[in-house]
Amino acid sequence: MASGYSLTTHYGGQGLLDSFSFFTGTDPSNGFVDYQSKEDALAKNLVSIGTSYNNVKLGVDSNNTYSTSDTGRPSVRLTSHDTFTHGLFIADIYHMPASTCGTWPAFWAFNNQNDGADWPVGGELEIIEGANTAQRNLFSAHTAAGCDAPSAGFTGEQGLTDCSLSPDNVGCNYASPSSDTTSYGDAFNAEGGGVYALEWDSQDLKLWHFPRSTIPDDIIYGHVVGPDPSSWGPPHAIFGGSSCSPDAYFFNMSLVFNINFCGDYAGNIWGKADQCNLLAPTCEEFVANNPNSFQDAYWDINYIDVYQWGPLTNMTIPPLSPDTTSSSTTSATPAPSGVTPTHTRTITLSTIHPTETYSSSVDPAIINDYTLLGCFRSDSGYPFFSQVASHSGMDTEACVGHCAGRKYAGVHGDTCYCADNFGDAHAVGNAMCDVPCSGNGDEVCGGRIDSTKNRGPLSLMINSAHSVNSSALHHRDTLANVLLTVYGNLDAEPMPPAAPAMGGNPPDTYSTILVPNTTVTSAITITYTTVCSTNPASLVELEYSTTVTYEECGCTQTNTKTRHYPVHTANLMTTHPPSPAMTYVPMTTYVETCQACGLHGESTVTLTVPVAVITEVVTSIAVQTVVPVISNTTYTAPAYGTGGKITTSPKPSTTPSNITPVLSDAPPRRKTAGILETLGWGVAVWFGLFGFMLAL
Repeated sequence: MASGYSLTTHYGGQGLLDSFSFFTGTDPSNGFVDYQSKEDALAKNLVSIGTSYNNVKLGVDSNNTYSTSDTGRPSVRLTSHDTFTHGLFIADIYHMPASTCGTWPAFWAFNNQNDGADWPVGGELEIIEGANTAQRNLFSAHTAAGCDAPSAGFTGEQGLTDCSLSPDNVGCNYASPSSDTTSYGDAFNAEGGGVYALEWDSQDLKLWHFPRSTIPDDIIYGHVVGPDPSSWGPPHAIFGGSSCSPDAYFFNMSLVFNINFCGDYAGNIWGKADQCNLLAPTCEEFVANNPNSFQDAYWDINYIDVYQWGPLTNMTIPPLSPDTTSSSTTSATPAPSGVTPTHTRTITLSTIHPTETYSSSVDPAIINDYTLLGCFRSDSGYPFFSQVASHSGMDTEACVGHCAGRKYAGVHGDTCYCADNFGDAHAVGNAMCDVPCSGNGDEVCGGRIDSTKNRGPLSLMINSAHSVNSSALHHRDTLANVLLTVYGNLDAEPMPPAAPAMGGNPPDTYSTILVPNTTVTSAITITYTTVCSTNPASLVELEYSTTVTYEECGCTQTNTKTRHYPVHTANLMTTHPPSPAMTYVPMTTYVETCQACGLHGESTVTLTVPVAVITEVVTSIAVQTVVPVISNTTYTAPAYGTGGKITTSPKPSTTPSNITPVLSDAPPRRKTAGILETLGWGVAVWFGLFGFMLAL
């Protein structure tokens, strides 16, 4: 029996919403975002289901302003109840959040078992990700230690290759091929979206992007014929291989859709990898105060299909839409969930179109090196766009020609504008641009806004070529009231900055790096206090030097929590604090008498000194005698075997906080007194004997 991919799970419409949970906790990536529950998201119209295509829209609040002290702008983050290890995943997406300053959308997967407590064990994989004004998709992986990305077998641009955690938390990554100019954001939406595919088995995790116009037939009709990734060509990105076993590093992963704002990625690269800082000093300020900029920040998901490899059987497929028909007469076999898998070849293929496939306009998708980005609006009148030409022969091709050498070309009616930065210009619904080009009535050159009812996307007015002269309309409008059809030169689009993981933070999980213990021999000096032998009314601070040998623990900890990460490349250098292993010189306590040397004139004090000072003959001791200005009269020592902490290059303070120095030198009193007493008795005995001999 032949083997191939059979459909096992279909997510679409209400079934998708019922199969995903809504995350409502604090964003692990420090975003300026307020994730909503399913009930609140529905009430705020952040989530909806299309009636014609059963598509699911996931959006953000684009109506209200907020304070930067608020939690953030309301949004959604959905995580699948199902977890997966292996499979072929097909995500047909009609629209993704636009390339807008402040946004950080992603379609990704990670091991969410135990609420993500095991992360990064089980892995994390970003399928679609970008931030701010990015126009190029970023594929990333984040794993436990020991995983490296393959060096060949892909068509994308490879970035970092070490997928394991490091303090910058960015893992390994690829950018979509430079030739794929519709992989992300504005250009993706202008194309009418497309398909992202992931094939995951025991050998590799391979990722592809197919624009709407080039989706393979075996994906379009995958429910019937079964997808065949071997016919798709090399993937854009690949993880796994011999340097990173997928079965060891990726398992039990849930699918996630979310739209974040600012945080560890969009906020960290603000004004560094883009020019968003021209709009506001910080990401949070812009996101809080500009709701209109996020009208196009939404996902529009046609479906997500999951296939599993196995023996092929003849099965029927239930209708995917009211128009679907089948001529198969074999009995149906129940599927684990969603749509029943099938490989029946006799079904009528031409009627299976359960997805929204409308592409925005009749304008060419690519002109020379410029890619259609869609319909754009600026509330401030396009301050970064300059008019370069206006004539009756204007169309999209002519405008792109006028803007050769510039980043963007925008056209409205008979007038062309060029720019190198969007400023506050942001994408709106593609259908809003419907002004015919003056030089080619079959093409669209911008649109207009009803200035008397300028209240956001519901007030955008579509012009009719049959009732309004576009040139006359242009002269009545100001730039604040027009929409531009925009093209961008994306061939030289740089690789996006590496993005941090979203499933967790490395200092929280891997704060300790183990290395073998090492034996250390070190000269150390201990400073201690005793009664001055030559002036019993004062205390003296002395130094005791010795050499010790001890084992230094190899446990090295990072002691700070990484919140902002490098912008263009990962910082792989790890800074470790000093070893926590410390060696102590044995200390002891004893009671000593003096002449009112205590703080309140006491003549008895308890002192802490190295044991060796009491039990050994000390040949060399540095001395500093001090006048006592002591906080208390009793010095309590740790238990025997602990005590003074070792320092490798200590120096006694010349002006300690609790003593005032005087100029005097002496050895320790107890040893010195004992020597002098012995000497005195010896002299007395000698003189006694000498006198006795004289008497005789």
